[in-house]
Amino acid sequence: MHDRTNISVSIDGRDATGSYAEDGSVPTAFEGRISTAARDVRIDLKGGETRMAGETFHTWRADPLLDGLPPPAADGAPLPRPERWPLGDAPGDLPRPIWEGHDDALACWRHAWEVVGRQCLRQPDPESGFVRNYVYTPFGSCVFMWGTCFISMFGRYAGHVFPFVEALDNFYAKQDSDGFIPRQIDIHDGASAFEKHDLSSCGGNILAWAEWRSYEWTGDTARLARVYPRLLAFHRWLRRNRTWKDGSYFSCGWGCGMDNIPRIDESRYSVTFDHGHLSFVDVTLQQLANARILLKIADAIGAADGVAELRAEADRLHALANTAMWDDDAGLYKDLDADGRRVATAHVGAFWALLAGAADAAKTARLAEAALDPGRFAAVCGLASTAMGDPGFVADGGNYWAGGCWCMMDFMAAKGFEARGRPDVAHAVARRSVEAVAKVYAKTGAIWESYSPTALEPGKCWGNRVRKFVGFSGTSPVALLVENVLGIRAARGADGRLAIDWDVRLPERHGIENLVLADGTRVGLLYEDGRASVSSSAPVEVRVHRDGKPLETTTK
Repeated sequence: MHDRTNISVSIDGRDATGSYAEDGSVPTAFEGRISTAARDVRIDLKGGETRMAGETFHTWRADPLLDGLPPPAADGAPLPRPERWPLGDAPGDLPRPIWEGHDDALACWRHAWEVVGRQCLRQPDPESGFVRNYVYTPFGSCVFMWGTCFISMFGRYAGHVFPFVEALDNFYAKQDSDGFIPRQIDIHDGASAFEKHDLSSCGGNILAWAEWRSYEWTGDTARLARVYPRLLAFHRWLRRNRTWKDGSYFSCGWGCGMDNIPRIDESRYSVTFDHGHLSFVDVTLQQLANARILLKIADAIGAADGVAELRAEADRLHALANTAMWDDDAGLYKDLDADGRRVATAHVGAFWALLAGAADAAKTARLAEAALDPGRFAAVCGLASTAMGDPGFVADGGNYWAGGCWCMMDFMAAKGFEARGRPDVAHAVARRSVEAVAKVYAKTGAIWESYSPTALEPGKCWGNRVRKFVGFSGTSPVALLVENVLGIRAARGADGRLAIDWDVRLPERHGIENLVLADGTRVGLLYEDGRASVSSSAPVEVRVHRDGKPLETTTK
């Protein structure tokens, strides 16, 4: 029999007693009636915590990493609302891309910022518990972890007028003491949309990637040090609560962010709400990427906590991905069923292997073949979410994730190919996405949540056109345009200094004006008639190359 620790609690002047087992079981044998239906009561229990609502208990063990951490916004507070938000009259003080003959893409860039500035920037509601201003892309009166991360990734180009990455602090403010962070939070009362053990409660864990991209731009090691314990505790929570015994991860359609990828046996399970006893290849690879990025963060800030466990898990997941999940016939990574067999469905989640560092040069080449194949993933508007020719693929509008093209998936794949030394493939993926989004904008006057795989049209869900949506869809007309079409990328060297790598791939006149770096330096880049010129308000290193060779550059 386990030892038990007695506890007592007084609620509304009424006392009750009970006990707590050292094995972590739910408290039992409370005497008397406790009525707390109107609010939650928390009781601290020897390194654990019980949340009690009415007569229902939720018990967990706290992660010591989070003990004594200051609030996630201890360094600041929500900004006061000015008469006009700083992006309300975009382009204003924003960078101005140059791309001769592509006025539609430049108009789409401006439109993205106009929508963000006029419709999406928001102050916290008084009862939300949010600690920062944030971007609300009107949907369900909620903010979403995945969307907020992707918004921060293109938001860097307006970071001098609005601190997009700080919106992630609102998610850290909702972190439970065991490490759990909800993926969907109500903007009015700050509540998670799901109980934590619901499969839909969390997922799309790219927080570390978002923070690392921010660091590459800003060099802010103090922020990395503040968020690292929170990121590590959340990673641990997912490992404890979302893994099978082989270490692979599971989720559900809503939890992973790809609502209706047709990978689950729908005669037995809900493709949206069940895990179907599958090992999810996308979630497993995201966690591999997350572990490796956390190791980079730990190195940057000199942290020792978690390093050994992250290395061990990264090694294990890398091996699992390349043995069990790799399908050599298809040249793709695949989900695994309950018996460890690869699921037939081919989907865009396979490309997370690139950012995760799972794919070696040979496998990266196979993934590139798939991404550029018009019979598989190279759809009209970007990468098809479910491979064309797959039995679950829907040609007419894509039916959301059954074929629809999603800007943030194009962004993910392009950044992955870039990271694996294939900037040529990154450029091809990015250009297809950017041009398609721009052409649809020219036709409809809007940026959309998803796009059709077979026509220059918005995507569809269950036969209906999906939403106008600049949230994560801003990744294509903004970040992909600058970084992988124009080829202008920030790189922070070993000395911590920011430099610009310019990979010139376009023959026509192109570049950017008023690129504002994190330290306030303003840079202009122009390629014209075979020559590159650079202007800047302060010294900055700019490395220009074409076809892998340095390009003659004029500095002004």
